[in-house]
Amino acid sequence: MQPGTKKVLSIVIVITATIFIGSYFYYDSVNKAEDPRILPAKELFLTYDKELESDEYVKALTILDQVLAIYQKTPGYENSYEIGVLLNNKATVYLVELETEILTDQDNVDHESMRDSLLTAANYTTQAIGIYEAWLKEMGTLSEQQIRQKIAPHFKQDDPAFGTSNPKRFLEKRVEAIIDAQLETSRRISVSLTNLGMINRYLGNLDEAKLNYEKAIELWDRNYTAQDNLAVLLNQPVKKRSMISRLFPPERIDGEGEEETKDETN
Repeated sequence: MQPGTKKVLSIVIVITATIFIGSYFYYDSVNKAEDPRILPAKELFLTYDKELESDEYVKALTILDQVLAIYQKTPGYENSYEIGVLLNNKATVYLVELETEILTDQDNVDHESMRDSLLTAANYTTQAIGIYEAWLKEMGTLSEQQIRQKIAPHFKQDDPAFGTSNPKRFLEKRVEAIIDAQLETSRRISVSLTNLGMINRYLGNLDEAKLNYEKAIELWDRNYTAQDNLAVLLNQPVKKRSMISRLFPPERIDGEGEEETKDETN
């Protein structure tokens, strides 16, 4: 070992240990603030992206089904916006798998199988939009106090699922999540409509695709993907934008934040 190497390794080990300890306390704190009834779903969801990136599509769908089952059986979450997120992600799995097949061997794509995948993705996307719209109708205009009053019955102290923890902490975190979702769900619908537009375009339903893109833009006027896809569909030039704008469109429909357009279980 060369002089100085041992010292460098020691520094790396200390830094790594510090990061590990810091991460442990951070995630431990986050977990303590999470509703224990859906914490298993959130932990499961963390493995979803890994399976999708590894082209393990069946495993990815299985994980989403397991997460979906947890939300659907948990009082107060059975019709939540998270259900829409999960259904939209199921559609994404089929679209990513199809895209991979096309890029891998375009000449030997089974067109009947391709159509089936597109129809399945369209079905899940349409369901997601329906969930989002119903949730917004029920929760979208409620004040913070009204939200708290509405969901409080699902956070009772005598619920054995909370153990010895004070459910008020979980209640307040849920109120915050719903307030965020009131802002974000219209954007999520816009993203889902954009996906549906792409599906309809590939299916040859050009008029429906046009309507999907137009409605997506109406809901979120900075949905650049929908704008570009509509331009291509109409044989119009695609508007030039900076690389930053294209890679990081504004996350919120009110212009707050700039992150990639993507659905997650909050």
